[in-house]
Amino acid sequence: MRHPAYRLRKYDAKLDPDAIKSRFAAHRDTMVEQEEAIFGEISLIESKAKVVCEAAGIVTMNIPAYLNFARQCYRLFKKFSQVSRQNEVQNWFNMWVARGYNPTVLARVADLCGIAIPGY
Repeated sequence: MRHPAYRLRKYDAKLDPDAIKSRFAAHRDTMVEQEEAIFGEISLIESKAKVVCEAAGIVTMNIPAYLNFARQCYRLFKKFSQVSRQNEVQNWFNMWVARGYNPTVLARVADLCGIAIPGY
């Protein structure tokens, strides 16, 4: 077990502004490239989800909720694999259905991210 003083020194060293600045500067270009790719993918998923919502006749006031679900599915698709992914998306799906959103449309939105909802 580490001594509290050692932990405090290590924590304090991490908060040094010069150290933070140099670490950030070293990784900045790579971070921007990664975010650029991710933003492009998310934008494409959102555009497709909006088309699905409009085709299903979803009221424009409710479309942002479906886009939120699309972003959640995308995040879960990137974060988990196989059974874990399916279970997590199913949990979010059930939550959005409990809130009163159309399960068929939600299932189509999840399908855009490569995640099938059983029964839909």
